[in-house]
Amino acid sequence: MTIKEALTSTINFPLPDAAIEKALIDGDLDGSAIYAKCDARAVGLCMAGLLFTLITSANVTEDDVNINLPSRDVLMKLYSAICKQWGIPDTLAPAKPTVKKIAFW
Repeated sequence: MTIKEALTSTINFPLPDAAIEKALIDGDLDGSAIYAKCDARAVGLCMAGLLFTLITSANVTEDDVNINLPSRDVLMKLYSAICKQWGIPDTLAPAKPTVKKIAFW
């Protein structure tokens, strides 16, 4: 299995080949290289980038053709899980409230 095949097998939605190639280039990966366990983190980060692209994409409707993306809630949970797994900031997570001052009554 190549790295590109490993990446496309993790995304269960057809994406343009150009988007996959861009994710591989951004991740400094050679898509035609043989996938190995040591590539798991890099492929996971590429997958996060592709999920970010899907989450922020709009549904397309033209004449009789509708292209609806998978549920964004599911995609966001998957994105968050990948970010947590590989220790990167989850840029799509809702901001958690922080305590700035404690008022003693």
